[in-house]
Amino acid sequence: MKSNYQITQQPNPDVSGLDNQVSESQIIEAVLFSSQQSLTIQQISKITGIKKSKTIRRLLEELNRFYQEHKRAFFIQQVAGGYQLRTESHFQKWIQRGRLVKPIQLSQSVMETLSIIAYQQPVTRAEIEDIRTVDATYAIRTLLNKKLIRILGRKEIMGRPILYGSSKLFLEVFGFNSISDLPRPEDFDIIPVPNQSE
Repeated sequence: MKSNYQITQQPNPDVSGLDNQVSESQIIEAVLFSSQQSLTIQQISKITGIKKSKTIRRLLEELNRFYQEHKRAFFIQQVAGGYQLRTESHFQKWIQRGRLVKPIQLSQSVMETLSIIAYQQPVTRAEIEDIRTVDATYAIRTLLNKKLIRILGRKEIMGRPILYGSSKLFLEVFGFNSISDLPRPEDFDIIPVPNQSE
Protein backbone atom coordinates (compact mmCIF):
# COMPACT_ATOMS: atom_id res chain seq x y z
CA MET A 1 0.00 0.00 0.00
CA LYS A 2 1.37 3.36 -0.97
CA SER A 3 2.12 5.65 1.97
CA ASN A 4 0.32 8.99 2.16
CA TYR A 5 3.20 10.42 4.17
CA GLN A 6 5.28 13.17 2.61
CA ILE A 7 8.15 15.21 4.00
CA THR A 8 7.26 18.88 4.26
CA GLN A 9 8.81 20.69 1.32
CA GLN A 10 9.60 24.21 2.47
CA PRO A 11 12.15 26.20 0.47
CA ASN A 12 14.90 27.74 2.56
CA PRO A 13 15.28 31.46 1.79
CA ASP A 14 18.94 31.43 2.86
CA VAL A 15 19.88 29.20 -0.09
CA SER A 16 20.17 31.69 -2.92
CA GLY A 17 19.37 30.46 -6.42
CA LEU A 18 18.03 27.12 -5.17
CA ASP A 19 14.81 28.27 -3.45
CA ASN A 20 12.58 26.13 -5.63
CA GLN A 21 14.83 23.06 -5.66
CA VAL A 22 16.03 22.57 -2.08
CA SER A 23 13.77 21.93 0.91
CA GLU A 24 14.60 22.50 4.55
CA SER A 25 14.35 18.74 5.13
CA GLN A 26 16.95 18.08 2.45
CA ILE A 27 19.28 20.69 3.92
CA ILE A 28 19.06 19.16 7.41
CA GLU A 29 19.58 15.69 5.97
CA ALA A 30 22.67 16.84 4.05
CA VAL A 31 24.13 18.59 7.09
CA LEU A 32 23.67 15.52 9.32
CA PHE A 33 25.00 13.21 6.61
CA SER A 34 28.22 15.20 6.25
CA SER A 35 28.83 15.76 9.97
CA GLN A 36 31.22 13.47 11.86
CA GLN A 37 29.66 14.39 15.20
CA SER A 38 26.22 15.02 16.61
CA LEU A 39 24.77 18.49 16.07
CA THR A 40 22.59 20.40 18.51
CA ILE A 41 19.42 22.21 17.48
CA GLN A 42 21.33 25.49 17.82
CA GLN A 43 24.12 24.25 15.53
CA ILE A 44 21.62 23.00 12.94
CA SER A 45 19.86 26.36 13.08
CA LYS A 46 23.10 28.30 12.58
CA ILE A 47 24.21 26.10 9.66
CA THR A 48 20.88 25.86 7.86
CA GLY A 49 19.41 29.28 8.60
CA ILE A 50 16.22 27.70 9.96
CA LYS A 51 15.42 29.99 12.88
CA LYS A 52 12.75 28.13 14.85
CA SER A 53 13.84 25.21 17.03
CA LYS A 54 10.31 23.81 16.86
CA THR A 55 10.53 23.66 13.06
CA ILE A 56 13.87 21.83 13.18
CA ARG A 57 12.54 19.25 15.65
CA ARG A 58 9.47 18.68 13.49
CA LEU A 59 11.58 18.19 10.38
CA LEU A 60 13.85 15.75 12.22
CA GLU A 61 10.81 13.74 13.29
CA GLU A 62 9.43 13.80 9.75
CA LEU A 63 12.73 12.58 8.33
CA ASN A 64 12.83 9.72 10.82
CA ARG A 65 9.27 8.68 9.97
CA PHE A 66 10.15 8.82 6.28
CA TYR A 67 13.22 6.59 6.83
CA GLN A 68 11.15 4.13 8.84
CA GLU A 69 8.28 3.93 6.37
CA HIS A 70 10.65 3.46 3.44
CA LYS A 71 12.79 0.94 5.36
CA ARG A 72 15.98 2.96 4.97
CA ALA A 73 19.26 1.66 6.41
CA PHE A 74 19.72 4.71 8.63
CA PHE A 75 17.90 6.88 11.15
CA ILE A 76 18.44 10.08 13.13
CA GLN A 77 19.35 9.45 16.77
CA GLN A 78 19.39 11.96 19.61
CA VAL A 79 22.84 11.47 21.09
CA ALA A 80 25.35 13.50 23.13
CA GLY A 81 22.91 16.38 23.43
CA GLY A 82 22.44 16.62 19.68
CA TYR A 83 21.32 14.67 16.61
CA GLN A 84 23.30 12.28 14.43
CA LEU A 85 22.55 10.19 11.35
CA ARG A 86 23.25 6.54 12.22
CA THR A 87 23.07 3.17 10.50
CA GLU A 88 20.61 0.54 11.73
CA SER A 89 22.40 -2.05 13.86
CA HIS A 90 21.53 -5.06 11.68
CA PHE A 91 23.72 -3.66 8.88
CA GLN A 92 26.88 -3.71 11.04
CA LYS A 93 28.39 -6.86 9.52
CA TRP A 94 28.44 -5.28 6.05
CA ILE A 95 29.72 -1.98 7.40
CA GLN A 96 32.57 -3.78 9.15
CA ARG A 97 33.60 -5.42 5.87
CA GLY A 98 33.85 -2.08 4.11
CA ARG A 99 35.19 -0.01 6.99
CA LEU A 100 38.38 1.84 6.09
CA VAL A 101 38.74 3.59 9.46
CA LYS A 102 39.71 1.27 12.29
CA PRO A 103 37.02 1.29 15.00
CA ILE A 104 37.88 2.17 18.58
CA GLN A 105 39.15 -0.94 20.36
CA LEU A 106 39.63 -1.08 24.12
CA SER A 107 41.08 -3.77 26.35
CA GLN A 108 39.04 -5.11 29.24
CA SER A 109 41.10 -3.16 31.79
CA VAL A 110 40.63 0.10 29.88
CA MET A 111 36.89 -0.58 29.53
CA GLU A 112 36.66 -1.17 33.27
CA THR A 113 38.36 2.16 33.92
CA LEU A 114 36.04 3.90 31.45
CA SER A 115 33.02 2.39 33.20
CA ILE A 116 34.21 3.65 36.58
CA ILE A 117 34.78 7.15 35.20
CA ALA A 118 31.38 7.20 33.47
CA TYR A 119 29.49 6.18 36.59
CA GLN A 120 31.58 7.88 39.29
CA GLN A 121 32.50 11.16 37.58
CA PRO A 122 33.96 13.50 38.51
CA VAL A 123 36.58 11.09 39.80
CA THR A 124 40.32 11.17 40.53
CA ARG A 125 42.92 8.59 39.56
CA ALA A 126 43.31 7.55 43.22
CA GLU A 127 39.56 6.95 43.50
CA ILE A 128 39.63 4.84 40.32
CA GLU A 129 42.54 2.82 41.70
CA ASP A 130 40.72 2.30 45.00
CA ILE A 131 37.90 0.64 43.06
CA ARG A 132 40.04 -1.35 40.60
CA THR A 133 42.90 -2.01 43.08
CA VAL A 134 45.44 -1.64 40.25
CA ASP A 135 47.37 1.27 38.73
CA ALA A 136 45.15 3.25 36.33
CA THR A 137 47.80 5.44 34.68
CA TYR A 138 47.91 3.54 31.37
CA ALA A 139 44.13 3.20 31.11
CA ILE A 140 43.55 6.90 31.80
CA ARG A 141 46.21 7.93 29.28
CA THR A 142 44.68 5.62 26.65
CA LEU A 143 41.20 7.03 27.23
CA LEU A 144 42.47 10.61 27.05
CA ASN A 145 44.32 9.87 23.79
CA LYS A 146 41.16 8.36 22.30
CA LYS A 147 39.17 11.39 23.57
CA LEU A 148 36.67 9.19 25.41
CA ILE A 149 37.31 11.04 28.68
CA ARG A 150 38.27 14.59 29.52
CA ILE A 151 39.78 16.56 32.40
CA LEU A 152 37.08 18.36 34.37
CA GLY A 153 39.34 20.28 36.74
CA ARG A 154 40.99 19.60 40.08
CA LYS A 155 39.54 18.35 43.35
CA GLU A 156 39.85 20.85 46.19
CA ILE A 157 41.77 18.59 48.54
CA MET A 158 45.46 18.25 49.44
CA GLY A 159 47.50 17.90 46.26
CA ARG A 160 44.53 19.05 44.12
CA PRO A 161 44.35 15.85 42.02
CA ILE A 162 42.91 15.95 38.50
CA LEU A 163 39.23 15.10 38.08
CA TYR A 164 38.17 13.00 35.09
CA GLY A 165 34.82 12.65 33.36
CA SER A 166 33.39 11.24 30.14
CA SER A 167 33.49 13.22 26.90
CA LYS A 168 30.97 14.04 24.20
CA LEU A 169 32.66 11.42 22.00
CA PHE A 170 31.98 8.82 24.70
CA LEU A 171 28.26 9.59 24.44
CA GLU A 172 28.37 9.41 20.65
CA VAL A 173 30.33 6.13 20.54
CA PHE A 174 28.05 4.38 23.02
CA GLY A 175 24.83 5.98 21.79
CA PHE A 176 23.79 7.95 24.88
CA ASN A 177 22.18 11.36 24.78
CA SER A 178 23.43 12.22 28.28
CA ILE A 179 25.10 10.59 31.27
CA SER A 180 21.66 10.14 32.84
CA ASP A 181 20.92 7.62 30.04
CA LEU A 182 23.56 5.17 31.29
CA PRO A 183 21.92 1.92 32.40
CA ARG A 184 21.64 1.62 36.16
CA PRO A 185 22.28 -1.61 38.09
CA GLU A 186 18.55 -2.01 38.68
CA ASP A 187 18.01 -2.04 34.89
CA PHE A 188 19.72 -5.42 34.60
CA ASP A 189 18.04 -8.73 35.30
CA ILE A 190 20.55 -10.38 37.61
CA ILE A 191 19.83 -13.97 38.52
CA PRO A 192 21.45 -14.89 41.83
CA VAL A 193 23.80 -17.84 41.68
CA PRO A 194 22.67 -20.53 44.14
CA ASN A 195 25.03 -21.36 46.96
CA GLN A 196 26.67 -24.68 46.08
CA SER A 197 26.85 -25.65 49.74
CA GLU A 198 23.10 -25.53 50.12
